[in-house]
Amino acid sequence: MPNSVSEIFAKKMTLDKQSGANIVQQIKPNSTEPQTDTFEKKGMSKKKKLGIAAAILATAAVITGVIVHKAKRAKALREIPEELRTIFKELKGEEGENFVNKAYEKLKKYMKLDGIAPEKIGKSGADQGSNAIGGFNPTLNTIEFSDGFFNKLKKVDQFSLIGHELKHVEQTSKILRSGKINEYSEAWAHSCVEQAKGNHGNLAFHMAWTESKKQGSEKEFLKNIHLETRQIICDSINTNHKETLKLPQFKPDSQEYKDAEKYIEATRNYTGLDSLGYRTPEYDANIMEKEAYGFGDSLMKHFKAFFGNK
Repeated sequence: MPNSVSEIFAKKMTLDKQSGANIVQQIKPNSTEPQTDTFEKKGMSKKKKLGIAAAILATAAVITGVIVHKAKRAKALREIPEELRTIFKELKGEEGENFVNKAYEKLKKYMKLDGIAPEKIGKSGADQGSNAIGGFNPTLNTIEFSDGFFNKLKKVDQFSLIGHELKHVEQTSKILRSGKINEYSEAWAHSCVEQAKGNHGNLAFHMAWTESKKQGSEKEFLKNIHLETRQIICDSINTNHKETLKLPQFKPDSQEYKDAEKYIEATRNYTGLDSLGYRTPEYDANIMEKEAYGFGDSLMKHFKAFFGNK
């Protein structure tokens, strides 16, 4: 959709600064007194026995923890789909933008979105403050991320977020292949105008809106803005999704068609992020975002199981 109205699917991404917790901690004696009487004539003191018992228990607990951890990782490795396992093997040794570009190509194929998803990931420029930002624009059919996505985030986060945005591509393709361009354009136009109302940084819109109120033509102004926005979106979709629109259409009794109907309603109610670029409860509750985050989290889990937290 046009940037002058609203930014669709903007995502806030923050750099994970956690270094991880230590699994094993050193156990030091609490007493500072010289340990001269280590053993009594009849054997070890009760206090010392308890101290050693505690140390043995602590050691056993740590070993057990490590064994359980390894067992969980082995189980997680077994749960990785074979196609993803192959992708991970092919991504070994890749770094920086090479990793991002290769991961994107592999995930497009994995999700059967070749010819549907954007050809490549674009760069949107500087971060928003200290946050890397980016997202999928469904009308332009583009995926872009700011600089921080490429040079700040861990591979696991990059992989997850690529999958997140491709899930939005998949959602959009279901809508378009269900023959619902007009309904989709209408839903986005409604969402855009509502978001513009709440975005006081959109000075051009608010100045015109305020003037229409003075002239007693607010209702007509909002109706015209809505119609113009809908037409721009509809034209943009027809231009930028030509390959998707050539594909076979989903039938009304198919799951894809039913999903499309849900996505259109979710689009109409889409709120985006708040004015500071943060997620809101309404944003998180949107079915499109819930699906995308769920898919991204699943990819993250498999990636960590294969590579560790890289």
